[in-house]
Formats: sequence, structure tokens, C-alpha cells
Amino acid sequence: MNSPWHIHLLGALRARRGEQDITRFRSQKYGALLAYLALFRARAHPREELADLLWPDADMDVGRVNLRTALASLRRQLEPPGIPSGSVIVADGHHSVRLDARAAVTDVAEFEDALKQAERSSDPPEQMRLLSRAVQAYAGPLLPGFYETWALTERDRLAEAYLRALRQLSACFEQAGDLDQALDHARRAVSADPLREESHADVMRLLAAAGQPQAALRQYRELSRLLDEELADEPSAEVRKLAAQIERQQAVRPAAPPAAVTAGGTPPPPSARPPPAAAAAPPPQPAADLS
Repeated sequence: MNSPWHIHLLGALRARRGEQDITRFRSQKYGALLAYLALFRARAHPREELADLLWPDADMDVGRVNLRTALASLRRQLEPPGIPSGSVIVADGHHSVRLDARAAVTDVAEFEDALKQAERSSDPPEQMRLLSRAVQAYAGPLLPGFYETWALTERDRLAEAYLRALRQLSACFEQAGDLDQALDHARRAVSADPLREESHADVMRLLAAAGQPQAALRQYRELSRLLDEELADEPSAEVRKLAAQIERQQAVRPAAPPAAVTAGGTPPPPSARPPPAAAAAPPPQPAADLS
């Protein structure tokens, strides 16, 4: 059997197998048909359902003709000469259509499979490995540029799962004592959804734990700005409480001694500053008069 098609739905729609790389389809509707069959490849889809899904405003007879034309176009791309007809796109007579799960794999399935395995794992290193694999598989939002209801619903669901995975992975790294990686994944969660308070709070808490309270408070101010501009809202009481706690911690931190100032009025860099002087030795005494 030929190697399977890898159908990418996250970040952009494309189909790859060996040196074959399909990134363009005859129309967006044809691409949407492939994406829908790939995303829900575990079941067969009635032809009437597919026709109504993709051409909802068309007469049913016109929708069926459109569907047949779309399937024929996809077969020419996915089942070129040398590939048996029906080995990728399987049609059950005039009733249903599906993708052969052995002939097509998707990045969405890889992403969700890694998440399910991580959820079942009770071994922290294994859980971190699986969560990292899931995060790596998520190349971007599902099917950007497609605005069908089913695409929008699945896009939101997978984006939420990705955000949870980032926060879980951040927590795993924090528990393992790797604050740098914990911060990196917390910041990626903020980038994935800049209006999600919990992600900003994670970054604030981790920065404070890393001895960077000023950076933590800058993160809080950035959150406040975003919420005010985008939602005309303010941070929740819980996040405000966290910011106040960080401010109190900063207030009790011992102040660093002032650095020496150069002739130009600016302190020299740490590497150029002389080491602290040792206690001054007593001045030399005059030699005793032995005459």
C-alpha cells in the first residue's frame, strides 16, 4: 500500500505525500470538502448532508452535481494515475462518502491523540513529552480563511485545547524547577489568546518567582491596557490581588547600593566597576630611632 497522505488542517490547508505537495484546489469549496472529510474521517457522510453543508443555498439536485464535480476534482489530485481509484476517497454507491483512514492522516488527529495520551499518563516526564508533542503539532488555528460554521466551531474548540496544553506544560516545567521553560510556555499562551487573564496571571506569578517583580507588574499593566481597549473592562479581583501582592513584595525587597558614577555622570557597567576595596591598612610608622 502507498504511504498515506498527510493532510494539514492547522495553520493552512495542504496535503502532502512524499514529494507531492498540494496547496491549491480548484475552488475553496473543494478545499472545504477535503478538510471536512479529513477532520471527521472516522465516519461516512451522507451525500445529501455534504451537499447541503457546502452549498446550502442551492437546489438539492444542483448540490448533488456540485458534490460529484468536487469529488472528481479531489480524486484527480489525491488519486493520480498509478493510485487505485477509491483508495483515498471512498464512496458507498450514491449514499455516503468518506476518507479511508489508512490512506490519510491529519495533524489534528496527531494533536488530539497526544493530548489524550498525556491525560492518561501518570508519569510526569512522559506527560511533558506528550504535551510537548501536542504543542508542536499545533501549527496554527484550524483552517484560516474558512468561515463555515463547522470550521469556526472546531477552530475554537482546538484553540482552547491548545491553550490548555500550553498552560499544563508551563505548570509541568515549573514543578520540575525549570522557570525559563515555564515562562516561555506561559508567554506562548498569552500570545495565543491575549485577552485570557489566567495566562497573564501565570506570567506575572512566574516572573515574580524568578525575582523580576517589575516585569511582572509590567505584564499586569499590559493586561489592563488590553482589557480596557478591547473589552472596556478591567482585570478581575483575583488578578488585581496578585498584582498588589507582587507590589508589596517589591516594596520590602532590600534596595541595591548605588553604583559609582563616572565622570560623565553615568554608572559604569558592572564588569568595569572595581572590586570593593579591602579595609585600609594603618599608615606606616616611622622607623624607631636606635641611635
